[in-house]
Amino acid sequence: MLCSIHIYIIAVRHNYRIFNSKMKFKLKRKNITKEDEKLIFRKYAKLFKKKDIEINKVICELFISLIYLYFDNPKRKLYKIFFPVIMANFMELGSINSVIKEYKEKKKLYSESYTCRILRQLDENDSLEISRIFRKILFKILKKNGFKNKGCCIAIDITAKPFYGDKRFLMVKGAKKNVGTNFAMQYLTASIVEEGVRFNLLCIPINALTSVPRKVSEIIYEIEKIVKIKILYLDRAFGNSKYCQILKLSKYKFITPITKNDKLKDLEFQIKEQAKINKNNYLLSKFYYIFYEDKPKEYRESINLLALFEDDKVFFFITNINDFSCNEYYSLIESYRYRFGIETNFRVDNIFSALTSSVVASVRYLLMQISLIAQDLWTLFNFLIFDEKRRQPREKFKKNYSVLSVIKARTRKLNFIWRPIITAVQFKRQIEQIL
Repeated sequence: MLCSIHIYIIAVRHNYRIFNSKMKFKLKRKNITKEDEKLIFRKYAKLFKKKDIEINKVICELFISLIYLYFDNPKRKLYKIFFPVIMANFMELGSINSVIKEYKEKKKLYSESYTCRILRQLDENDSLEISRIFRKILFKILKKNGFKNKGCCIAIDITAKPFYGDKRFLMVKGAKKNVGTNFAMQYLTASIVEEGVRFNLLCIPINALTSVPRKVSEIIYEIEKIVKIKILYLDRAFGNSKYCQILKLSKYKFITPITKNDKLKDLEFQIKEQAKINKNNYLLSKFYYIFYEDKPKEYRESINLLALFEDDKVFFFITNINDFSCNEYYSLIESYRYRFGIETNFRVDNIFSALTSSVVASVRYLLMQISLIAQDLWTLFNFLIFDEKRRQPREKFKKNYSVLSVIKARTRKLNFIWRPIITAVQFKRQIEQIL
């Protein structure tokens, strides 16, 4: 009896050693230098400049090269682990599991359980760092190919991905009810909202303990390093004293709608009662708005309030722009509709998003960042194949690149309508065949 127990223990230990030997592979992060980034940029800048290249193939190589650049492991092993992650964004209803099932023999991939165990080694910041490196390289390539960085219109927003699992996870936050759930994984995102160059600039995860105002300050600081900011468009969720203070300190021009409180509802009533305008006209009034005016001075925050009375409705916006005329403020409000370019980005991102049921935050964050990279590569593809004169159609209206000239450029009619040559779905299908 003792001998059999002893043999059983030896057998268990032997199996444990075999399992450990299989799990010896660990993801090793490189200390990436500026020289490393320069080398990969030079390589792809030259490739994208060539006329006889297949852009899709080069884009696939760039995608994979990001992984090789960030991790210090054998390329073949990295490819087998991250191929399902990348491909999941290009397959219809793709997931890591569905990719492995379809391509396991063809690409000699690892099993789903092993792949996911390796991916769990990722830190929550790894995917964000890969994304940062990608955008540094992306915008250097863009500048080499005619991107005019004379000041861009940037939108900042909070996007929520519905979550149906255990709500106790730190990565999950309460949100507005959407598709049957009040919980979501939230991200603070920033994008360029100009036709032809709607690139994502940054996507920072927000968990239950995140200080969002501080992250807004950080995201603006990071955007400054990527592109020049001409004006910021923000959602009404940012229309309060905390964000006003941060935005004023950043010294960038901004505009955001503000939620109607009792004071604004009363002002709306007075405007409607006193103003008499025709259907095709508008009335725009400028006020000096103070947050927490019933509190001591140190708690107060003042800002310009714009009240637009049009189509029998009153719309309220706050801005730190002081020296505009009535017509110029109206153009500013009209230009705000371009903020919805970020909403379009979210819809396109849903096309590229991979499916997952993982409860590991780092895996979910990785899939989110990879989907945004895939979306930006689609935008890059269209940018490169477009006629040079029509890549950034509104640039020709920016004379002295002042805020006012940019705003007018956004509201002026074009002699053509900018549309992507290849849709997101067509791009997905092409990349799926090449990968």
